[in-house]
Amino acid sequence: MGYELELDAALFITKQAGELTLRYFDQETPTDEKEDMSPVTIADRESEELICRLLAERFPGDGILGEEGASLPSTTGRRWIIDPIDGTRDFVRRTQFWSVQIALEVDRRVVLGVIHFPCLRETCHAVDGQGCYWDGRLTRASRIGRIDKAILTISGFQDVWVSWPPEAVRYLTEKCWTVRGYSGCYDVTMIARGKADIWLSGNGMPWDYAPAAVIARECGARFITRDGDDRIDVMHCMICAPALEPELRRILSIP
Repeated sequence: MGYELELDAALFITKQAGELTLRYFDQETPTDEKEDMSPVTIADRESEELICRLLAERFPGDGILGEEGASLPSTTGRRWIIDPIDGTRDFVRRTQFWSVQIALEVDRRVVLGVIHFPCLRETCHAVDGQGCYWDGRLTRASRIGRIDKAILTISGFQDVWVSWPPEAVRYLTEKCWTVRGYSGCYDVTMIARGKADIWLSGNGMPWDYAPAAVIARECGARFITRDGDDRIDVMHCMICAPALEPELRRILSIP
């Protein structure tokens, strides 16, 4: 299955939601705190409402899961996973590295993912078996195969030390060529374009990881949890260039 209709819809809808959120980005936006102390704004809520409405119109019967509470059961075996603003902290501090994310899960496998950056007007997308693209150009993970030549990116730095072996994290921060951090979503696209080599995340949810999982797979990178699988619901993950996988499994004690 090619998922052409689904991809066209996801690309269109993320851009529509991006335009909506940009209207709030250019002004002072009141910020509330959720139970986990993470920020949420009217832009997050309205973006999710727009995405859900547009998806429901186009794909009736599909399930929906959204960060801001959207939950619709599926009658088709398919589920759309939504992050209306990935990187709300960046949004409220007026930095550019936040995104709108949509992914499609079919029978528990993520088959499509879109990460759109409204401020940058750039988009990364991938479809199962069809490759990964950055603004329409095919991308590949890097060929770096040495830790001392690798660029490490980290998201949720405080939680990474809990989700991953702390001495292993320390080792990587000391031994990698350099450490960078933009935002979780932008770090994923750095991996996808071969501009970074390792991404460690310590506190993510399915809406954070769903697009990343298919993007990693389609650019040739590896998406791995501590158990060695590719689940998106265990609140941590690593993405890496393929040649680094054996060494990183050893360092991070991944089976």
